[in-house]
Amino acid sequence: MKNICICGQLTEEGTTLCPRCEALHILGLGMEGLEYDIRSAYRLLVKVWHPDHFQDDPKLKEAAETKLKDIHAAFDYLTMTSTDRGHAQRPVYLSTKLAPAPPPNVEPDTPAFSARKARIAFALIPDAAPPQGIWQKIKARPQKVMLVLKEIYKVHGKVKLILTIAAVLVVLLTGGLIWRSSRMHYSASRQSGQNLSFQEKIKQEMRSMGPRSPAPEANAPAAEPAPQNAAKPEKTYTAAHPTPAGTIKLKPYVTVGSTREEVLAQQGPPTASTEDKLVYGNSELYLKEDAVTGWRIDPGSSPLRVKLWPQTAVDPDTQSFTTGSSKDTVLVVQGTPTAFTEDQFEYGRSIVYFQNNRVVRWKSDPGSVILFAR
Repeated sequence: MKNICICGQLTEEGTTLCPRCEALHILGLGMEGLEYDIRSAYRLLVKVWHPDHFQDDPKLKEAAETKLKDIHAAFDYLTMTSTDRGHAQRPVYLSTKLAPAPPPNVEPDTPAFSARKARIAFALIPDAAPPQGIWQKIKARPQKVMLVLKEIYKVHGKVKLILTIAAVLVVLLTGGLIWRSSRMHYSASRQSGQNLSFQEKIKQEMRSMGPRSPAPEANAPAAEPAPQNAAKPEKTYTAAHPTPAGTIKLKPYVTVGSTREEVLAQQGPPTASTEDKLVYGNSELYLKEDAVTGWRIDPGSSPLRVKLWPQTAVDPDTQSFTTGSSKDTVLVVQGTPTAFTEDQFEYGRSIVYFQNNRVVRWKSDPGSVILFAR
């Protein structure tokens, strides 16, 4: 009669575990054991049951060799491919055929039943079904660490254990120093303005807005005042004689109201142009009567220096916008949109919708530009 394994599969007659669960049990793992857990348990058990640790006792050395063969057999079975595992024979574990160890109440008055030998002999007895659940796995972690430390102490003595703990402390302290130095460098760079966030850059630009006249040179002669009644000559320009290069003032940004000549002076010749559009790669500037009225910018492939400024006073420290916020508040929080119309601002694939110049809703695309809305 076949039994049902703890994983739900039918087992062979006379067995209580399927081959996979039996192999996991040999390695001290539950049925949820993953490949990383299997390899970690295998490496640990190979070190613990190495026969060289029992050179002073032939019986324990022989038992360790038997246990090591079982560990190798279980690991080989668990690391097979599913196809090979289907054709492989069920592993035979020799340790299950050994005689059970004496009960724990045997008096350890002889060398054969010292504390260490009794523990190793007791480990050869197959346990019940391994504990399942995440809590049991968490509890098993400190036990594995303590087991490793104990084995280091037994094999190499106190000096090796102290050196291992010291090495771990050095690694932790070094990591802490690196983290602190990176935080200090980050704070210093923020203070110097080298690593400002997007919002901080917008606020810095707003605080620095306003026309600024260039500072006069130190050795430049003072300009003489022009006579009040002096007649100013009129200048006319035709298509054959365009405006001289020095008469168009180069501005740092293109904004609503910028003329076609100002755009060309700043951005250079477009890739294509019509009466109402200038095209620069994947970005477009829309014109009406030779003045910019809007745009659609692709900042990834064809960035253009465009800018929208608030028309009313807004606190530059504003961190977010919400329903009912004005367009000027959205400009302070999000900056210049990549495209806009009368009733919406676009920031990549994220969109803010307006009605009567007030926010009514928004759509934020985490893969594009994050909207600071709440």
